[in-house]
Amino acid sequence: MEKFVSKKGVSVYAYKGDAMTLLAFDLDQALTENFVGFTIKVLANRRAFYIYNKMKFGKHIQHTKKPKSDAAAKSTLYSPIQKFRWIHVPSTIHYIDNPYFGEYTYEVTPRYIENETLLALDKELTVTVDIDVSPFKDGNISVGFTRSFISSQAFAYHFGNKLNLRPNAKDLTFDTKAIAGTATRFNPTTGLSEEKSFTYNEIHEYLGWQARDRVMEFLDEVLNDNALKLDVFAYDLNEPVIVDKLLELAAQGRVRIILDNYPAHKEAGSYEMKFDAAFVAAAQNRDDLFRGKFSSQAHSKVFIQRRNTASAKAEKVLTGSTNFTTNGLYINANHTLTFNSPEVAQVYAEAFDASFGETEMKAFKNSDIAFTDFEVSLPDLPEMTLRFSPHPEEYVDYLFKLVKSRILEAKSDVLFAIMMDESSSDILSAVHTQVESDQIFTAGITDVRKGMQLYKPGRRTGIRLSGLSIATKLPKPFKDIINVPGLGHVIHHKFIVVDFKGADPVVYCGSSNLAYNPEQKNGDNLLEIRDKWYTKYYNEDDLRYLERTLLMK
Repeated sequence: MEKFVSKKGVSVYAYKGDAMTLLAFDLDQALTENFVGFTIKVLANRRAFYIYNKMKFGKHIQHTKKPKSDAAAKSTLYSPIQKFRWIHVPSTIHYIDNPYFGEYTYEVTPRYIENETLLALDKELTVTVDIDVSPFKDGNISVGFTRSFISSQAFAYHFGNKLNLRPNAKDLTFDTKAIAGTATRFNPTTGLSEEKSFTYNEIHEYLGWQARDRVMEFLDEVLNDNALKLDVFAYDLNEPVIVDKLLELAAQGRVRIILDNYPAHKEAGSYEMKFDAAFVAAAQNRDDLFRGKFSSQAHSKVFIQRRNTASAKAEKVLTGSTNFTTNGLYINANHTLTFNSPEVAQVYAEAFDASFGETEMKAFKNSDIAFTDFEVSLPDLPEMTLRFSPHPEEYVDYLFKLVKSRILEAKSDVLFAIMMDESSSDILSAVHTQVESDQIFTAGITDVRKGMQLYKPGRRTGIRLSGLSIATKLPKPFKDIINVPGLGHVIHHKFIVVDFKGADPVVYCGSSNLAYNPEQKNGDNLLEIRDKWYTKYYNEDDLRYLERTLLMK
């Protein structure tokens, strides 16, 4: 969904994302003299506020009307954003405890300085655009992303710079409503700093964002309907609310779980061993939990809703890159995909049934499922191919040749967010080849610093940024942020988008790390989604403008 408004040489695009808005701006050349940025006002649910800007002018810049508080001085009314795009995520600074989804109005105004004075806001140049801001859902598919803000100024403002996702490293579950800490929070409404306590649940909801919501609502649907039961693929497992919900279902005999048994997950004191013991104590049937690892790891992260009958017909499935842990939801950048489709859910159910048990898991690699491209072509869903590993080597050769050639033959662009680096995979090496090329537009992020590079304005040469934290102590007004080495990957996504603007777009995503050996050893799922969804909303001029505005300004 996209909205475009232009007025007197000021142009604003608003692009709908997953519970967020990408705002992109442009000015006619005649309006660029003495231009210093944009003021952005937000109106939603009878609330009105200016987007907050950490950067503000020096004391030598005067204002036609002085700000009444430090809060006002740091709003874009007095400190315009000096960028041609902005991503607004509700409840990042304002109203963090009560996110509102619905119709949002953005008022965007270019601002100017003359004689070291910020001129008053000229409403004749204000462009107003309305757009729905809500979780992403299209047809029978929903997508959710973690906020991944733990190493950010926004998180430091609300929750301080201490890591307090759990009260200790020992307990598997705990009271998430308990006080996790206190922080001096800046209140942008009053302009005052306030000492405020917060709970673990508040931190989790803030960081887990839409991925957490999709996971919890999926589990609650099963808990609230005795006609349903649940099958689970889990690699790591320690998120306290998820654990409690799974144990409640276990006590009712309405859940089966394949939980990874990789060596680290078998160690005494590991969360997985603690869950194993808790499940045995709670479950009607202890055999509803199977610990296994294929040749190496049971690496999928999947929930499957099934009818609580003998036929166990599948109805709905959640998959993606998100581990069901505090790291997976509250530290890692991750995504979930939910398919409200019995046909898609049934494919995952068959893969689960073919994996549940030692004999089944050992035989999986040579089963029909491991050799099959499951094609999906249904109303209200994009065309897709579903694949389940571990695969035989000859199938992996076929798959990697297919995906690698698709990336190297991209006509317009390659976009990506991937955990691994190219040394582990010909597929990721193909991505890096395109990043270094000047033939197509590329942009993406990995969790590896090696080979990090930026673009030069006016060229397509790609962007490859690292998501790893950098030990830099920023001066005031910036706050210290949490440094997360040793806590797992920051960028945990596994997705590559090819030819988003082209005639044949495709995205590869799921739990697979797209690495050659793991595809032969790990239990994983890889989705190949071929969708021209954007053509319902964007024309070619829009897409060219989006590319230019985002990365060439």
